[in-house]
Order: sequence, then structure tokens, then C-alpha cells
Amino acid sequence: MRKMNQTMKVLGALAGLALLGSNLSALAGTEVTDNKSMQGVCPPCCGDKDWTIELGSGVQFSNVRSGQPNQPYTVVPIDLTASLKLDDVSLGDCAWGIFRGYSEFYFRGEYEDIVHGPENHYEGIMAGPRYNFVQPGWKVIPFVEGGVGIGFADSKPQLAGLGEDFNFTFDVAAGAKYQIDCDWFVRLAVDYQHISNAGLSEPTNPNHPIDELGPKLSFGYSF
Repeated sequence: MRKMNQTMKVLGALAGLALLGSNLSALAGTEVTDNKSMQGVCPPCCGDKDWTIELGSGVQFSNVRSGQPNQPYTVVPIDLTASLKLDDVSLGDCAWGIFRGYSEFYFRGEYEDIVHGPENHYEGIMAGPRYNFVQPGWKVIPFVEGGVGIGFADSKPQLAGLGEDFNFTFDVAAGAKYQIDCDWFVRLAVDYQHISNAGLSEPTNPNHPIDELGPKLSFGYSF
């Protein structure tokens, strides 16, 4: 009888350990599931990747504003852009979460091949903020951005082109980024850019700004 009682105690202890192990396994499984679900809380694969770099091009048409005396332009831009993430995803509880996202600051060098217009080329630099709209689990991230900068062109004031070589510029764009994997992404945007010398060439040469609008496609890497 004593041996039977000892055996029952041992079996009871083993059963308790088995039950404890089962509970721990269930908890571990829940933790893993929760971790997987947390992947959708931040931008896909964002993690510790604070920087992105991307190369893009497209086509832009000018002049899109009425009342400009100079002839239309067709421009092929080539951009190299580096972006720094400024904050984590927030605003999830604001306005039903439609403004949920994070901000960046970008730095851009650009070369524009003017395939139709008085000038032949424009080179410049630009910087400005970007806001990314992020929803849990989305790999498509809509964004808006705007920047200012300076640049130089081979101006042709005698042909109703830019009044001088030195110019100011500002840019606004909207579109979406698609996260291919944890490192690579593609971005499609509609971009508007204004190039002008702000009247510095007047009265000798009239200020004929360029106002160009068109699509841009870029490929990028996060690190």
C-alpha cells in the first residue's frame, strides 16, 4: 500500500510537471504569435532602419501654370535621395487612425535633362520633410513631401528661357512606397517643381520660371 501511495505521488508530480510544461508552451506560443502580430505595428520591416537611399527618374512637363510666356518644356529628371527617419509611428488614436504614420527628412541631388526647351540641363540640391501614412500590416505606404533648394542651369534668356543660371526651387510630391522586402522598396510619385531666379535677373532679363509636373519612379534601399 505504501509503494502504491508513493507511486501515486510520483505520477501526480509528473502530471503536474506535464501540465506546467503544457501551460508554458502555450504561453510561449502566444508570445511568438504576439510578436508576429507586432510586425504590423510599425512600417513593414522598418525596425532599426533609420536611413534610406534611392535613385529615381521620370518625365515632367511644363509649363503647367497659365500665363507663362516661355515655351513648354519636357524634362527628364534623375534624382539621388537620402532620407532620415525622425520619429516612430504615432497618431494611431487620432481621427480613426487615418493620420497614423511617421516623418522623415530628405536630402536630394538632382540632374534634369531638358529634352525640349530653351535650356539643356539643370543641376541642383534640395531638402525637406516627408510624412508617411502607415497602417498595420500594409506594405504600401502613401506619403506627401515638400522641399526647397538651389540649382544652376545653362540659361537662355534671349530665347524666353530662365533669366540667369542661378535659380531657386521648391517641390511638392505625393505618392506611395511599396516595401518589396525588409531592405528594398519602390516609390511612385506625382511631382511638381518650380524653378525660378526670384527676379534677380530683372530688369536686364525677365524672370521666366519653369513649372513642371509629372510622374517619378525610384528604387531604394533601407539601412
